[in-house]
Amino acid sequence: MKPRRLVPIVVAILLAGTLGVAPPGAGRADAAVLPLAGIVIAVDPGHNGGNAAHIRQISRLVWSGTRWRPCATVGTTTVDGYPEHRLNFAVARRVEARLEALGATVYLTRSGDTGVGPCVDARGRFGTKMRAQLTVAIHADGSARSHRGFYVLRPSLVRGYTEEIVGRSARLAKAVRAGLLDAGLPIANYYTTTGIRTRSDFATFNLSDIPTVMVELGNMKNAGVAWRMKCASGRDRYAAGIVAGIRTFLDR
Repeated sequence: MKPRRLVPIVVAILLAGTLGVAPPGAGRADAAVLPLAGIVIAVDPGHNGGNAAHIRQISRLVWSGTRWRPCATVGTTTVDGYPEHRLNFAVARRVEARLEALGATVYLTRSGDTGVGPCVDARGRFGTKMRAQLTVAIHADGSARSHRGFYVLRPSLVRGYTEEIVGRSARLAKAVRAGLLDAGLPIANYYTTTGIRTRSDFATFNLSDIPTVMVELGNMKNAGVAWRMKCASGRDRYAAGIVAGIRTFLDR
């Protein structure tokens, strides 16, 4: 009788393999071996689509750690009007998708591109609040039309604010720079020759308790850079570079 009892079980196993049905627990095992399994990452797409219609609201001053700054700003655009806030959100969603495919849990500071804010002080505290391992803020620049290329901003040493994160943020900045370079993107030909700048007046940095950097993807006023920003393949390349940098920093 025992052999006959095993027949349904054997058939079920064979059918599972034939029909592509995973055995119980297989999905959990696969998730556990993903390179970023267990990692939490905060992504901050700069600005927001509704900011321009709420100037009074975003002009409210908030403390950045070293000075009072406006709650939020509108951001820049390409010459033909493609807005920074839309680019930032599009790249952030691509970063989110890539990180999640690698097993990470990802939190964005905003869920859409039509709202207002959040203020820069809330953005600075966001990653810590979500218990993330790091925060990457995504922005773009508006400069002279001959300027091109990306750069990465990291926190300066600000007593009482950034002592615990300045060193790790410096490593994160170098890793993200390397990732963007490997994606075929050039370092900026303005502001910096190294592709990395420091700032002491950003709430995004000073109010964070975890490693944080801000990526300026490029100058939206440059025609060639703007073309890349407005096409899906260009936004994919930015996202790939950022994710590669995050993986390098995490040594995963």
